[in-house]
Amino acid sequence: MIDESGRILSVNPTIEAIFEVEKKEVEGKIFLEAIRNNDIAEVIAACLKEGKNISKELALFYPVRRIFELNATAIFSSSEHGNDSASGCLVVIHDITEIRRLEVVRSDFVANASHELKTPLTSIIGFVDTLLQGALEDRENNRDFLEIIRQHAERLDSLINDLLSLSCLESGQIFLEKENFGPKALVEEIILGFKPQIKKKNIKIENELGAAVLLTADKNKIKQALINLIHNAIKFNNDGGSVRIYTQELNDKLKIIIEDSGIGIPARDLPRIFERFYRVDKARSRELGGTGLGLSIVKHIIELHGGSIGVESTEGLGAKFWFTIPK
Repeated sequence: MIDESGRILSVNPTIEAIFEVEKKEVEGKIFLEAIRNNDIAEVIAACLKEGKNISKELALFYPVRRIFELNATAIFSSSEHGNDSASGCLVVIHDITEIRRLEVVRSDFVANASHELKTPLTSIIGFVDTLLQGALEDRENNRDFLEIIRQHAERLDSLINDLLSLSCLESGQIFLEKENFGPKALVEEIILGFKPQIKKKNIKIENELGAAVLLTADKNKIKQALINLIHNAIKFNNDGGSVRIYTQELNDKLKIIIEDSGIGIPARDLPRIFERFYRVDKARSRELGGTGLGLSIVKHIIELHGGSIGVESTEGLGAKFWFTIPK
């Protein structure tokens, strides 16, 4: 609350917390003396001078980095009716940082999803047109064109399935069907499914999970998470490389680690690795059939179980992905 001379009459505890000030120190002072922010001071001055309500969005960088919606309401005393000058103003600040962040996330998601869908669709349309314009009769190349169309259609199918999975996980309306199971046998089953890829790249894969280790979790969801992590460990590995899957016992949680000897991840990319559509090497990831959604799906699955996920890596020296699950 500000009086007609621009002095602070009152502040509430939230203002004290945001601007790191104390009520007793700022009350009675000119606003700029107490809180050094020119944007807010200008809004207050305009509100007092013009007697109008003013709204403004404000990006604050100090003492906190936040975005606020500022609303200044002019106050008139009964003796000053007819005068444009206000006898004070009430300034209300709403923190809208999260709203703006979500707007950016939504906008980025739409842009990324559109781009990811457009790429294979453009190729499919291009090759279909080529076939219709006469290449269908070209016995030497027509099957190659159809094979490329099939590959892009499979990529679209994979992308849409991942989008549906992510949407379901992010809705918060998913229920976990928990059961007791041994992760060692589950990992063996997953490794068996990747046998052709493992053989092709001559990768040595070690399942060091203990036979006695048990989890109480949604088996299908944990399987989906492990498939993603093990697939990445094989896909981004070097020929003749290795993958090691093992556990660490924490107080009330089990930590499962998937460590590979692959190409690794640059330090600059590590903080963003679990974001939707984020790829370290975009060209190579698309070439290998990645949708850019796998790690985001894994993160949501683990967090639904009350666990956490992380990664340690040095470029060129492999990566170590881990997640924890409450026992």
